[in-house]
Amino acid sequence: MFRIATILNLAATLNLILMVGCATLPKDFDRPESYALTDTEDTHFGREHAAERATHPGKSGFHLLADGLNAFVARAEMSLFAERSIDAQYYLYHNDLVGKLFSHMLLKAADRGVRVRLLVDDMDFAGRDLEVFAMDSHLNMEVRIFNPFSRSVSRSSQFVTRLGSVTRRMHNKSFTVDNQLTIIGGRNIGNEYFGADPDLAFADLDVLAIGPVAQEISAVFDRYWNSEFAVPISAIIRERLSEQEVQERKERVYRWAE
Repeated sequence: MFRIATILNLAATLNLILMVGCATLPKDFDRPESYALTDTEDTHFGREHAAERATHPGKSGFHLLADGLNAFVARAEMSLFAERSIDAQYYLYHNDLVGKLFSHMLLKAADRGVRVRLLVDDMDFAGRDLEVFAMDSHLNMEVRIFNPFSRSVSRSSQFVTRLGSVTRRMHNKSFTVDNQLTIIGGRNIGNEYFGADPDLAFADLDVLAIGPVAQEISAVFDRYWNSEFAVPISAIIRERLSEQEVQERKERVYRWAE
């Protein structure tokens, strides 16, 4: 009896390995390289801090964002006054109040002609491919997923059969506007990180920075964005939305934000 159970367990394990082995990720797709925009001194934030740069050449300025609401407002204000680019990189990106408001911020900036690049780890995106695809469909917005899970088998099985590859996650968190201002620190995008959940007592810390450090963060973002692990959402999803469906999803976000 014991031998039969052992054989059955081995057979099930081999079958699982074969299933996941067949669930390979796409390799033949376009992943054009892009880099931070550097000619941004004549943007709103470039002009606003020109005197400080002249007074403190080569120096960076920092302001701690300990309060969750202030940390969100800082991102919203930066997004509102962005003129050329927004580069956002996060590990977790929840589909909650803060997550939806953040998506709305990015889409509205893209509507104004701002180039938006969003790089998110795949850990928190289960079941949200079409939502993200709708954002990626915007002419001025591109979304890439870091080290994506295969969509053809369960995620839980991949933690077993792809141990060492699928477990390589990206914990970077940065929000950079016009290559002039950046926010880095511990906050992901979700209610608990910004004091928006009254049932959670959650503490975290960000820092708002200007000066050369912003360009350094942009360079780090570019390394991740152009790496082999950053896959365009359009290359991994199994479904597609029509242009009308994409527009309807965007309008839904706008109506909800209003």
